[in-house]
Amino acid sequence: MQNYDHDVIIAGAGIVGAAIAYHLAIAGLRVAVVDATGPAAAASGASDGAVSVASKKPGPMARLANASLLYTRDLAATGPLAGGFASRPAHIFGTGGAEIAAMDALIEKLAALAGPVRVVGDGPASRLPGMGAGIERLVTLDGEGHMPGHKAVRAYLATPGITPIWPAPVLGFDSDDRSVTLRLADRSLRAGRLVLALGVSTAAVLPGLPILPRSGQLLITDRGPPNELSGALTAAAYLVAKTVDAPTVPLSPVVLDPLATGQYLIGSSRENHGDPGTVDFATLRSILTRAVSVWPALRQRRVIRAFAGVRAAVSDGLPIVGPIAGDNRVFVATGFEGDGICLSALIGREVALMLRGLAPEAGVAADLARLSPSRFAPALLAAGAA
Repeated sequence: MQNYDHDVIIAGAGIVGAAIAYHLAIAGLRVAVVDATGPAAAASGASDGAVSVASKKPGPMARLANASLLYTRDLAATGPLAGGFASRPAHIFGTGGAEIAAMDALIEKLAALAGPVRVVGDGPASRLPGMGAGIERLVTLDGEGHMPGHKAVRAYLATPGITPIWPAPVLGFDSDDRSVTLRLADRSLRAGRLVLALGVSTAAVLPGLPILPRSGQLLITDRGPPNELSGALTAAAYLVAKTVDAPTVPLSPVVLDPLATGQYLIGSSRENHGDPGTVDFATLRSILTRAVSVWPALRQRRVIRAFAGVRAAVSDGLPIVGPIAGDNRVFVATGFEGDGICLSALIGREVALMLRGLAPEAGVAADLARLSPSRFAPALLAAGAA
């Protein structure tokens, strides 16, 4: 047996890193999870918690999201996500040609997937009581879900066999044919395998990765009576922003999410190279203006918090998952740009299988291969030791 501190080290305690750690630990491996701050401290903690197939681009992302939603339901029924995941409807609204076209494309995509998410309402008859008058179309979906990122992360990391190490910023790594060593500020850790699930910070360790920090500004209202919305109310402009290669997005891509506390979470902008420590009045006003137009009851609420979160985007719109080129001891799982909540269960399972030298589950191998870091080789070679 090799003299490792751990069998696998996961750098990054977001939802993807935590899901990988869980799947390794239940397979009997000794796992360390290292983070600069702590669990769900970045994008996973700031997310709206949507387990959404509707928002995924057609192709590999939609198919993987479909499979991950089904697997997330399994983990909620019998595993660590019990009490953390809940099925709920989703409502997509639109005004104008671009948004209506995006809704048409959504319906076609869901029909082709033939998965758990289905259209249960479309057109004037599905209009929600309390909606604003300027909405041309509403599509209601059944089968999607909600899972607060911080709850899922903590549930995964409570699994025996996982050692938490934080606060511990990652400085870099060194790899050879026997092991990989992770360099921290105050120590080094040696393991058989390393997974870099650091979100935007992954690019600091592997500079060859084309990761773009994409920020989003959000607001939270005060508490009020129980929300009348049964699920999130999402502008079709958000579908355009997420699924169409378009230089501009029509209107504001607002998502209005009713919380169990009686509050609303309202977001979100999509800003390249945005500052996670800054919000601005013009952007927040644009978000709120459209939110109030679609849900006038918000006029009776106060905004009690505005904040920004940063998502790790990738230049080609796909996450980066798998071993880096030329080194099967170092894996990457990053670049999910807001899709980590939905994809985390499946990615956790599949990366754990990769790390153990096992084949992927049937039906996902081809789509997972599209996410491989090898599509950016040779830029990644030896980058971690720089």
